[in-house]
Amino acid sequence: MSKLIVMVFLISILLVQSSAGNIPPNIWTFTDDYFTAYGSPEMVVSIAGSPEYDRDETSTILVRVMNQGKITGFESEDKPVGSNEIALSKIEQQLEYDITTAVGVVACLSAEDAPVDIKTPPQSAGTLVSGQVSSPLVFEIKIWDSAPAGKYTLEVNLTYQFQKDVQVDGNASNNQIDYNMLYQHVNETHEIFIIIKEQADFEATEVTSDLLPGKPGILSITFQNTGEETASRASARLRLSDPLSSTDYTAFLGDMEPSDQVQARFNIDVDPDAIPKAYSVKAEIEYEDAEGQMRISDIIYVPAQVRDQEEGMGIFGNPLLLGAGLIVIAALIFIYMKRREGGSSSGSE
Repeated sequence: MSKLIVMVFLISILLVQSSAGNIPPNIWTFTDDYFTAYGSPEMVVSIAGSPEYDRDETSTILVRVMNQGKITGFESEDKPVGSNEIALSKIEQQLEYDITTAVGVVACLSAEDAPVDIKTPPQSAGTLVSGQVSSPLVFEIKIWDSAPAGKYTLEVNLTYQFQKDVQVDGNASNNQIDYNMLYQHVNETHEIFIIIKEQADFEATEVTSDLLPGKPGILSITFQNTGEETASRASARLRLSDPLSSTDYTAFLGDMEPSDQVQARFNIDVDPDAIPKAYSVKAEIEYEDAEGQMRISDIIYVPAQVRDQEEGMGIFGNPLLLGAGLIVIAALIFIYMKRREGGSSSGSE
């Protein structure tokens, strides 16, 4: 039984050692450590390309990671004795310069309080020696459609390791050398900035309709510029589908400054077999932005209410109601005249 326990223990040690990958296990106490270098990697994170985005935009952000690590000091520890130790100390001295290399750099982008959704998981930048810049790390982002214009902070979390210390042992003459390295894990956060540009934005604040089956009518929509930028030479355009149609589906709104409201009226034709209900109509605004570029807004959905034919007729459109109304009015006039004639006869006597 004891032999079985020993075998299981040895197998577990081998499994742990094999899972360490290419990074040697850390040894916290070195003997014959000839040198100690002081320094570390120094990571700089930046955006490649323009940091400006539109609201409601799905795009990519390119993140570069640069290592500007420096050696700040070098100290001699144990004095080598004999030709073998001198050779080993020279090898160790060269290896100590790797203290500025960042091994296994992984970048994770997070939005924090910014109105942005991050679609891409953490990305690997590999191993970066001092002075090396990573290839751009591509992160897909989605700007919220309700995002106010402004400058926002995104956080880039970096994790990596670097060689804190190194010690060599063995026989240098026949190249039988053992390398023992101490690695330190680093977890650090960097900030990058994006800009959500000012732009015009629109919504329908009031909608009225006078629509009946089989008749032309008016659809009135009040549009408001809810954005931060003036929309120059703006025009509203409708996208209609059965049972609604029009030969006059555009309306000129003019220059709309932020918070401006403009009413647009559209002539709408309604099919005779249209069911009385509210139909969804798509509207969009075409305008010129501050840079002179023509833009088209997001789709604005508005309800166009088609009323029942009898509801639209009222008392004047319904012959029965109109006839009854005329009879009532005639009777009231007759009673009034009779009373007036009676009053006049009493006065003459």
